[in-house]
Amino acid sequence: MSMAVAVFHGVEVPESLLASELQNHQAPSLAEARALAGRALAAKAVLLARGRALGLEAVPEKNSEGQEETCDEALIRTVLSEEVDAEPPTDEAVRAVYEENPEGFRSPPLLEASHILIAPAEASPAAVQIAQQEARKLISDLEADPSGFARLAVNKSACPSAAEGGSLGQLRPGDVLPSIWSVLNDMDTGAICPEPVLSEHGWHILRLDHRSDGERLPFDYVRPHIAMQLEARAWTRAAAVYVDRQLAASSERPGLCLTETGGLSDGTGNVKKADGLLGQALKDVEQAYEALGAAVRERLDLAASGDGNSATALLSRMIRTFLSKADDETWTQLISRLRDSDTPLPDCLELIVIHQLPPVHKTHTLITTRHGPRTTP
Repeated sequence: MSMAVAVFHGVEVPESLLASELQNHQAPSLAEARALAGRALAAKAVLLARGRALGLEAVPEKNSEGQEETCDEALIRTVLSEEVDAEPPTDEAVRAVYEENPEGFRSPPLLEASHILIAPAEASPAAVQIAQQEARKLISDLEADPSGFARLAVNKSACPSAAEGGSLGQLRPGDVLPSIWSVLNDMDTGAICPEPVLSEHGWHILRLDHRSDGERLPFDYVRPHIAMQLEARAWTRAAAVYVDRQLAASSERPGLCLTETGGLSDGTGNVKKADGLLGQALKDVEQAYEALGAAVRERLDLAASGDGNSATALLSRMIRTFLSKADDETWTQLISRLRDSDTPLPDCLELIVIHQLPPVHKTHTLITTRHGPRTTP
């Protein structure tokens, strides 16, 4: 039994691979998520095929976390690098970004803060709760006597900063845990946070001692950064256009297929087989017509008589229309019919005829009156 496949942009995608890819795409409906997953897999296929056609050799690279690309990922990256160009941004465009963001491109703020760390006696929920209660009690004491912060830090804090009265010194983003920085950044100078802040080390009683907001950086300093961002965005847009064109070309010349593991198949897929069958039918349309079942020939004959053409001429036109205009869903239906068929040519042609011609409605006599028979479809 052949594996079930669907067609997206002229690329055959195994249903098992599509089901796996679906988890990477969020959409309002399953149908939309399926379309997004199918497009992503089709894009992979056409880019791999393009890389092979260009004879490109790709060496997998590692990212900043040490993760290495697969060979397919490396080839796709190489294809896009070779084929996609983006115009560098003009000085006017770079300047416009700078001027339109008066609050942007600033040096990071500088904070001075102090804390008292109340660490749990052990790593149990009960111990964490007891430490929280102790921290809240100390905050209550500080509300009555804020000047006692340094003394409490020396006596109560489990951090080495206790020796400095809890002082953490000058801080920039990244110097403390993000959760602590976020709270400090929202506090007023001189304020003590009304609630202790939990971290992996315990409960922190925070005080903001001083704030120095960042200053706007000069244009010449940030110009390279802005230019790099604009060029990266332009390249991303150009790459998207390039992929769209490759998918459009694949849809016009269907035949690529992926394996169940996501690699580009070296074999001939069902779309290519169907394309070949229909090509042979066009070469000998008389024989193709004779291969059809009687009911399908009757439908063709009736439609042909209505527009003054022969049934074979109509069949030829319908095959050409299908090859040039069939959508992914119709190709999928054709593959489903072709799979495991004992009579592939007439089965393919029957679907094409059914897809393009409305069913034949016969009339039946219900009542005979003196004015003639009354019929109904």
